[in-house]
Amino acid sequence: MIKDVSEYVFNLFKEKLKADYVYHNYTHTLETVKACKRLAKSYNLTSRDLEVLMLAAWFHDTGYVETYEDHEEASIIIMKSYLIGNYPDDDIAEIETLILSTKHKAKTDGSLQEILSDADYTNLGTKKFNHRADLLRIEWERILQKKYTELEWAQVQLQFLIETNFKTEKAIATLNVRREINIRKQHAKIKKLSDTETAENEKKNAKPKKEGRGIETLYRSVYDNHINLTSIADNKANIMISINTIIISLVITLFGTGFVFSSDGGVESIRFVFPMAFLLLSSLLAVVFAIISARPNVTSKEKYELSKKDSSILFFGNFAHLQIKEFVERIKVLKDHKQELYDNMSVDIYHLGSVLVRKYRFLTWSYNIFMGGMIGSAVGFVVIMILSY
Repeated sequence: MIKDVSEYVFNLFKEKLKADYVYHNYTHTLETVKACKRLAKSYNLTSRDLEVLMLAAWFHDTGYVETYEDHEEASIIIMKSYLIGNYPDDDIAEIETLILSTKHKAKTDGSLQEILSDADYTNLGTKKFNHRADLLRIEWERILQKKYTELEWAQVQLQFLIETNFKTEKAIATLNVRREINIRKQHAKIKKLSDTETAENEKKNAKPKKEGRGIETLYRSVYDNHINLTSIADNKANIMISINTIIISLVITLFGTGFVFSSDGGVESIRFVFPMAFLLLSSLLAVVFAIISARPNVTSKEKYELSKKDSSILFFGNFAHLQIKEFVERIKVLKDHKQELYDNMSVDIYHLGSVLVRKYRFLTWSYNIFMGGMIGSAVGFVVIMILSY
């Protein structure tokens, strides 16, 4: 009878069980049957009791071919349809009781029910627990549409491990140690997943880094560079002004002391007039361009308007036309509108750059004229001396 039932159950699962049943399938049933055989060896069971136990083990999950919920009742119907007429009614009634005892959290009564219950949950006390649990998770997702996070599933499995105790002496002796190890591992897994989830949540909820920090650094650097370049340009202009004013003073002094004109009104050494006049003129032009470069030009004839995109209230030449209250109000608007503030700073930097371009352009002319004047004068003096002596 047991052999016939095993073949019947195998064919039943093969033909009617959906592929989504990756946990409750023939493999699980076969493992339950084998576990029943191992556990039953510790009991002096009669051949009749052993046969009833084995038949219950083969039939206990056959109801999955019909339904998932309350599959035990469906298993009983399948069992009765096969055994009635071929097996004693009293034994069929006991098999029915055994199948019902495999329900989760069902109270067992008697050795046979304890053996079948421990055999059904034998994977809790083996190294294959996590593998079998993963198969059960897939089955629930595909059939029951139950979705779990890694942490949620780990908690479900830990709860199941704690609530499910082995009942037979053999199972307690051989499986309970590994079950306790699985509980500790599951608890450690939950702690690790909880810490990871907490860290991720803290990362999500953490205040983002100030977006403006990099932009503020950019504007600060640009402003510093403009100020430094302006200072350099003004120093260079001061150098040119100082040198050329000294030269102009010396040339004028030489002319005034009679280096060229004699005391009786005659002209002496007139040949030196031309290079000295050239030096005087070039120095004068160099001074003019240096003064133009250093001369401030910050006046603004137009009143600042917020709608204008080419003017900045941050430039004092613009806000000088405003009353103090109006100026404060305009600054408040900029504080509340970050983009407007950055636009005003950008416009301000642009105008500062324009001023720098103007400064360095006039400075370049000043240095070039000074250099040309010095070279021309020196060459003129050398040529005159060669021709004269």
